[in-house]
Amino acid sequence: MDLSIIIITYNSRQHITPLLNSIKKSPDRLKKEIIVVDNASRDDSADLASKHPLKPKVIRSKINQGFSKAVNQAIKASSGQHLLLLNPDTRLVGNCLTYLHDFASKTSPLGAVSPRLLGLNGRPQPSVFRFPTIINAIRHYFFNCQNCFGKYLPPNKTTKVDVAVMAAMLIPRSTIDTVGVLDERFFLYYEDIEFCRRLKKHRLPLYYLPQAKVKHAHGASGHFRSHLDSPLLKSAQIYHGRVYSTLLNLTLLLGQKWQKFIRHPLPKLG
Repeated sequence: MDLSIIIITYNSRQHITPLLNSIKKSPDRLKKEIIVVDNASRDDSADLASKHPLKPKVIRSKINQGFSKAVNQAIKASSGQHLLLLNPDTRLVGNCLTYLHDFASKTSPLGAVSPRLLGLNGRPQPSVFRFPTIINAIRHYFFNCQNCFGKYLPPNKTTKVDVAVMAAMLIPRSTIDTVGVLDERFFLYYEDIEFCRRLKKHRLPLYYLPQAKVKHAHGASGHFRSHLDSPLLKSAQIYHGRVYSTLLNLTLLLGQKWQKFIRHPLPKLG
């Protein structure tokens, strides 16, 4: 098996069929399997996947176990030499699978490779970032380092990056054998950062391959009413530790206030 495509669904009925249709239309000649893990959706996401002509293997979880656990469950059930993680709100464009697989097969050492994400309107989405450290936050907010903190759009050429979002990421099975599966402490968010940190620790580079393209309905997989409802804060504390996370948040707050001040300085008196 050349490729195992892993999709985690949660109330994804609007997106799962278009994604599977895009896989079906892919002109690649790869031997591939599709594994869908449904995290106890309240809609018919799993049924739609099961009835699709591609006949993916659908694993129905009785609870919403989170992204990392669901991915690891799919990895255990997979047999491909390469694993492609795809959010349900993505759609393959053209020869994406061929580009990703060919690059991974010819590149060594390799930790993972991510395609260029596009909005549904075709515009490129920022999808990579540097490791979220206090130093990088200071460089970004106080020393005008544009891509030091937060997502950014790399040049339109193959580039090594620190972190790429896992909305679409191809990972060789040999990488999993070396660095391990996703960290199940993370329900959602920061699992990509933690995984990429392990890639760096093992000197396995992560590449951004803009030749391969995936459309992405950004934010459609979250289903949170507000930032406070999401697991982002808890995940950040797990990754950084409570003290570092607090100091980083303070740095970000001061940096944002500083940026606001230099854009709108106080009026001169007199």
